[in-house]
Amino acid sequence: MTLLDMIIREYISIVELLEISNSVENDRIIVDRDEFRKMLEKYAYATFTQKTRVYKDLNFIIHDNNNYTMPYKDKELGKTVRKVIINYRTYKTVKDLYSQKNAN
Repeated sequence: MTLLDMIIREYISIVELLEISNSVENDRIIVDRDEFRKMLEKYAYATFTQKTRVYKDLNFIIHDNNNYTMPYKDKELGKTVRKVIINYRTYKTVKDLYSQKNAN
């Protein structure tokens, strides 16, 4: 299995888990930074920093410059906090393409 395969499989499984406990709004899943970090650190084939760099480059997450998070207005807290924003549209595309690749 290539590194790209591992990254894609991990991304798909992470988003599938997040779909269960988080709502999808405007093709985005909003996740707490600590929760996201724990998920990415579960398998140590690459460091958290290396994985987030790939996630940013492949548009798996929506981010601002030099960070893997975005400011997000938390309605419950009533203030803006930094959260990880999963790009759900990218997830659907990647999952579909990856499924087609493995079907052949």
